[in-house]
Amino acid sequence: MDGMKKGLRSALLWMIFASAPWQALAQTEGNEKGSTTAFKWNATDALVGRWALGFEQSVGANFALGLELDFIHRERFMEFKSGPHPWYPEEHAIKRGLITEPYMRWYPRVDVRGQGVYAAAAGFLGYARYQFVEPNTFGDPSWSAFGGSLQVGYQRLIGRWVVDGYLGGTWANDDYSGAYIESTALFPPPSGWRVSAGLRLGVMRQR
Repeated sequence: MDGMKKGLRSALLWMIFASAPWQALAQTEGNEKGSTTAFKWNATDALVGRWALGFEQSVGANFALGLELDFIHRERFMEFKSGPHPWYPEEHAIKRGLITEPYMRWYPRVDVRGQGVYAAAAGFLGYARYQFVEPNTFGDPSWSAFGGSLQVGYQRLIGRWVVDGYLGGTWANDDYSGAYIESTALFPPPSGWRVSAGLRLGVMRQR
């Protein structure tokens, strides 16, 4: 329980410190005529047991700053950290936690803010606890991770609705407490490089 509290506290501090300078920049530069504010939901993450809500604010003519929060609640396979062991078979566990992901985007088009092709860079910090479906003598482990991603995408405004598709690569450094880790047979892999792609839907306000 103490580890979970520390992890959530660290995630909250990360979210505050990472977003504070961006919000200040958005307030100073985003008040120009034609600035946009978008609220989005990651439809792809919902397919894998993550519920992601995001906020994006245009900054100047070509840039946007945002923050996405991923709430994790999913079933995972867990394996013994030192490798397959006849005494310790794979276990089912429920993973619950939070990932914070601040990001920055560059939109080449200057005539329509917050729309068209874009390139994005992001960082993230996550923390979660596992609860085994069956009681385990090793106790419930925890997971923490940090990393970053580079993506290209296309965002389109249809009326007030936003459609945002993206594709890129993500690098993650995962750390597990306890004797178990997420199964290495999973895709994407629990740690290292992976492909990231998806679709976000939401609404946009223009000023």
